[in-house]
Amino acid sequence: MINVRTDPNIAEPKLFEKFDAVYFDLDGVLYRGLDAVEGAAQAVMEIVHSGRGVAYVTNNASRTPDEVAAHLLELGIPASAAAVVTSSQVAVEILQQHVARGERVFVVGGQGVDEALRVAGFIPSRDPRDCVAVVQGFGPLVSWRDLAQASYLIESGAIWIATNLDSTFPTASGIAPGNGSLVDAVRNAVGRPPDGVGGKPDRAMMDRTIAVVPGVRPLLVGDRYDTDIAAGIAAGIPTMLVLTGVSAPGDVWRSDIRADYVCENVAGLVAPYLPAMASAAGYTCGRATATFVAAETCVRSRGGTRLERLRAADSLKWSLIEHVGLDSFVHGRIALDLGE
Repeated sequence: MINVRTDPNIAEPKLFEKFDAVYFDLDGVLYRGLDAVEGAAQAVMEIVHSGRGVAYVTNNASRTPDEVAAHLLELGIPASAAAVVTSSQVAVEILQQHVARGERVFVVGGQGVDEALRVAGFIPSRDPRDCVAVVQGFGPLVSWRDLAQASYLIESGAIWIATNLDSTFPTASGIAPGNGSLVDAVRNAVGRPPDGVGGKPDRAMMDRTIAVVPGVRPLLVGDRYDTDIAAGIAAGIPTMLVLTGVSAPGDVWRSDIRADYVCENVAGLVAPYLPAMASAAGYTCGRATATFVAAETCVRSRGGTRLERLRAADSLKWSLIEHVGLDSFVHGRIALDLGE
């Protein structure tokens, strides 16, 4: 394990130096669509050069590990297919508990699903005839006909495995419907949920990641509470939320779970982390101070950068929960005022 600096005479370590491996979500963390997030390549390069393990953990099932690694390399981010864990791979591992190898499986999604099935010894098919199972993942060319054929098979008794349930995902143009939205369409047709789900927050996804890139004290970096942060909590792994993807400050405020660290982007990994501290007024972080204004039923955070204000407010939120209850934040009864 890589040692963390403890000598008070040594400068505060960069955030990543507290961990011996870093697991990155991809969409909204390292890239949006085809474009890298600013500072992502430099941050990952520094972590890799430090000797720490790096894995890429994606719920996006549309591409193969080779394709994902090639895209990362094009963006200047060091990667190999061996360090990529996709929800397709985990979904097929779950399928193996239900269906014998050699069977035909109807594919909804991209080439990532096809390859994972072939590697595991199944026969991927776009023709529903003689298929005993359905594996449903995201693909940009998924059509109504694909969803309908999947529904007919499931209604007839086929096993149904979804790669992931992300309702949305970030693209260069904005937030788009994700596989979870398409899974909901099939669920509405067949009247039941899938027999298994491969992606985060399912524990199987993190178990595979730890097996691929071991870490005694790893960090999981993501942009979603319901998948990335929830997966880290389920696996007992510290988490870092970035604001370059799906989650915005309002999501931090309304979330019923808490990330260990909140940063604007992955560049926060290669800088010291400035935590919030309790004060007489509430919580401070850098030059920001968050206070509870009872008359307005809100937490007001002022001064410093947006990130400092958000970290101070988030710490105050969690200190108030035992007094006012989590529902007050989840349902917006206590507002957040960042002064933006």
